[in-house]
Amino acid sequence: MAIKVQVEKSAEGIYWGSTQNIPGGITADGVNFTEMKKNLKEALELYFETAEELSDKDILKLKEGEIIFEFSLNLSDLFEKFNMINKSKFAEMININSSLLRQYSSNKEVYVSEQRAKEIEKGLHSLGEQLQAIRL
Repeated sequence: MAIKVQVEKSAEGIYWGSTQNIPGGITADGVNFTEMKKNLKEALELYFETAEELSDKDILKLKEGEIIFEFSLNLSDLFEKFNMINKSKFAEMININSSLLRQYSSNKEVYVSEQRAKEIEKGLHSLGEQLQAIRL
């Protein structure tokens, strides 16, 4: 099962992850993204332990098979986390205006259409595939 998690970063730099598609929801935080993911996994374990104690078959069905997390970050948090990505060069790679990408990645209030978000996501995945193909 894929558990969707919306990730936000507070003004103090704390990462918050909240599940979006399971009953009751789970929230965890951490001083960095890695710690938040670790804490979220621990919270999910407690969630399932409670479901077992309560014999909640609906929740226990979620546990069947492999569980993966799908994390959604807004673009400003994404490019802050991966600040080694040159925004201008990345925008050039995916054929969008670099100043527009800088707006998307520096302001949480700028609307990004679903189509544009998918283009950016596809570009990020392509970059990842290119990096994985490198052999040193």
